Amino acid sequence: MSSFPPPSPSPQRQAQLRDLLLRLGLESLCHSKPALALVEEALSHRSAGLGFDNERLEFHGDAALRLLAARLLRRHWPELSVGELSRLRNQLASNRELARLGQAIGLQPLIHTGVQARRDPTAATPILARSCEALLGALHEALRLDGGDGLRELDPWLESHWLPLVRELLRQPQRHDWKTALQQWSQTAHACLPTYLTEEVETVHGHPRRFTAQVHVAGQLLGQGRGPSRRQAEQAAAAQAWGSVHNGPDQQTTPPDG
Repeated sequence: MSSFPPPSPSPQRQAQLRDLLLRLGLESLCHSKPALALVEEALSHRSAGLGFDNERLEFHGDAALRLLAARLLRRHWPELSVGELSRLRNQLASNRELARLGQAIGLQPLIHTGVQARRDPTAATPILARSCEALLGALHEALRLDGGDGLRELDPWLESHWLPLVRELLRQPQRHDWKTALQQWSQTAHACLPTYLTEEVETVHGHPRRFTAQVHVAGQLLGQGRGPSRRQAEQAAAAQAWGSVHNGPDQQTTPPDG
């Protein structure tokens, strides 16, 4: 369990955290000791063994993230159904998009992690995603302590990342979940579900092509893919199958990023 409060960051570390806050347009927090302490906590993974970690702020950030996403979607797309809004909110709150958001704001080098976590190539993305979520919780709390709304101040930089993504998802809803798109097509076109044959072909943990997958629909092989996990290999196979079905066998569909 985390100990509270975490120690005050060193002057050098404070300068790094202030740079992050400036990049997010949150100048009002730059000289707030409670805010800097909260951000330091948010960027401290359990593996670092510091005596405190970001798990409580990750819990806080999950709620803030979903509320921020819901506010944005209702504000810009009030005509969408509840089902469509939920699907888009889940995309924005996914580990994949949180990790991309973390990359966009330069979060990775600021996260405290342990040696084993740094050596595990499969740990980087989930740690980045969860740290980004914890950061949202920290900023929400810090802004409220500073007398702000806690949500309104976070809208500008989140919208700059989320609006292009949501527009893309509305244009190509299948692009970020090829398996679901292929399943819906196969049920409509063939009254059956896709069948995946997935196997491990590389034994090295974290190998980018560790698993290979084939997907069949109505007994026909439609796509093949490889990836570091079963899920990603099957997504790649579904992406190829979708491209084959909708664009013809000579057209290649860009595989998902995972």
